[in-house]
Amino acid sequence: MHRVGIVSYSFEYSLGIFGYQDRTGDRFDVLTLLEKIREAGGDTAQLPDSMFRSLSDDELNEVQRKALDLDLQLEMLGGVAWNRGIEGAMHRARRLGCDVVGCTFGIMTRPNTISTLAEWDEYLVKCRARYAELLDTAAELDLKLAIENHLDFTVEELRDMVRDADSPHAGVLLDVGNPLGTLDDPTAAADILGPYVVATHVKDFAVEDTTRGFRLTMVPLGAGSLRLPAIIEQLKKHISPDVNFAVELLNGQQLEINWLEDRFWVPFRDSSARQVAGALRHVRGKAIDGDQFLSLKDVEKLPYEEHLALELSRATESVAHLKALLAAPTQ
Repeated sequence: MHRVGIVSYSFEYSLGIFGYQDRTGDRFDVLTLLEKIREAGGDTAQLPDSMFRSLSDDELNEVQRKALDLDLQLEMLGGVAWNRGIEGAMHRARRLGCDVVGCTFGIMTRPNTISTLAEWDEYLVKCRARYAELLDTAAELDLKLAIENHLDFTVEELRDMVRDADSPHAGVLLDVGNPLGTLDDPTAAADILGPYVVATHVKDFAVEDTTRGFRLTMVPLGAGSLRLPAIIEQLKKHISPDVNFAVELLNGQQLEINWLEDRFWVPFRDSSARQVAGALRHVRGKAIDGDQFLSLKDVEKLPYEEHLALELSRATESVAHLKALLAAPTQ
């Protein structure tokens, strides 16, 4: 039976990370975070290795005991695959009883970092080689190493990389909203990548047209433009019951996808008009819940206690929404 939980980043303010590193007030430690995830209705917790690197063996034991006491299954986000520290993260994951480690190769790599197709092809070769190295470590530790679609690889590129690795330890961490960053249809992405998915990030974006493409604003599940029932239904057709679903909600986070610029497409192989139309059709037929829409500026203005309460309430509501989607019968 699928477990439903939360990605730690959904409590970014409570943890004092990312744009909130300099905020005043108390911060959650890892044990408090686990308690809050359980309070929000989660029974799996997806946490980054950065929360464990400085912990002693006794402290790691305490984390493992806390997770067992709360009946929380742990998954780890190992970080960027190019970082040599990821091997250490994989060892810590096994130490904590995790079966899955997620990794990325970058974020929104094209066109700002890699601007030509030739450079991209060279980069893909390097990605494949690095993944093969890391899979050797995953095999030694009997872990699954899941690559996240991090607004970098197209659906087909990621499928081919994991498929061609030909390893029982290879897999995909499917972020259900990120296919929009490469103009892929999220429902089609769930179908194409589904057979390889071993972990998830379930989010919702409110999509707004701009003069250069569109803007994605993260909102609670069900409040945005993503057709989550269709996405979840496709995933359920492919994945095994032991794959967990994890809510990711960075309140108000906004991304600009400037796909109407010529330079956006230079490092991509030609996408068909049908593919692009599928992505646009996916997001243009569903109304955004304006009552749930908060921009990053709106969120950042909140006083300390209100911000803590917002993260917990929205995480709780999104977990309940996701559980309802998973309980719905497959058509």
